Amino acid sequence: MSPLTAEQLIDEFETLDDWNDRFQFIIELGDQLDPFPDAERTDANLVQGCQSNVWLIASRKEGDPPRIEFQADSDSQIVRGLIAILVMLLSGRTVAEIERANVEDLFRRLDLRRHLSRTRSNGLFSMIKRIRELASPAA
Repeated sequence: MSPLTAEQLIDEFETLDDWNDRFQFIIELGDQLDPFPDAERTDANLVQGCQSNVWLIASRKEGDPPRIEFQADSDSQIVRGLIAILVMLLSGRTVAEIERANVEDLFRRLDLRRHLSRTRSNGLFSMIKRIRELASPAA
């Protein structure tokens, strides 16, 4: 899965005229997720607070400073696209970069809250919270 910047995502959203096209784009991003290991589809890797099943794992890549790599999957196409956005934006970053990333503001700028159901919106913020927990040095 190739990285994506917040500005690239915003630019892409602005080229799409309506929300059906934007949701299709989100689904297509989900199709780009790397295959998720079947052995990791465990309760321990489920993101709590999501109506759909969302599995998320993290690994540290040694370096100075170390970087965090994420892998994720969901059984819902839209949610799979949302977690793909988070993986594209945050995977391969340092803990400090992940902690500083204002993804909540990005999703506000994309106007996603208004177009997602309340349960999906809550799930999105649960995914963000879990990514930060997994990236934490204490994890």
